[in-house]
Amino acid sequence: MISKKNTLIVLLLILGTWLILQNSASVTAVPIKQRLDSFPKTIGQWQLIQTNKTSEDVVEMLGVDDDINYTYRNPNGKLISLYIGYYSAVGVSGAYHSPKNCLPGGGWGIDAIQLFSLQTGIEGNSKSEVSEMLIRNGDKYQIVLYWYQNRGRIIASEYWEKVFLVLDALRLGRRDGTFVRIMSTVEDNNNMGQASQETGEFAELVMKNLESYLPGSKI
Repeated sequence: MISKKNTLIVLLLILGTWLILQNSASVTAVPIKQRLDSFPKTIGQWQLIQTNKTSEDVVEMLGVDDDINYTYRNPNGKLISLYIGYYSAVGVSGAYHSPKNCLPGGGWGIDAIQLFSLQTGIEGNSKSEVSEMLIRNGDKYQIVLYWYQNRGRIIASEYWEKVFLVLDALRLGRRDGTFVRIMSTVEDNNNMGQASQETGEFAELVMKNLESYLPGSKI
């Protein structure tokens, strides 16, 4: 059974999408404040060790305006990957692909999805929530944190991202948005909590650094 809340969200999306189509000319592409390739090479105890350039085919498919795919390593040799993709007008020239659809494959499957609380936020907020996925390939696990850092908000849910996208397009004439994904390997399956905490601490640093790169609630 579909809940009343989900039904309302779907109806809002349908109405909003129709309205946007009628007023698409009023949507303005918003440029990024700083190019992402200048994102810090040192984040806390983590040092950048590898940059992975997104292929032209993938860039064209996604329609992303700016992105980075970095791998960092801490003093203990643990690796963590960071992907950030910026869109100046989501749905006009390009759009997000949900990690729920993109990550499964190559033997990896999603074991669990839940909200994850961070002890930081943006635009003066001291806390935020992002999405956490636990993915598995045989006896190997990875923790994935992801969120949408859009127009002064941190959004964990793909559904609420679409709702806010519709509302902001109508209210502000803006559809700029950013998808952020962090992935880390769980080296000791008996210490999942520590791995999750470590990934969360890295995410908090990324979120605060990224605020100076992205258009906020006001431009």
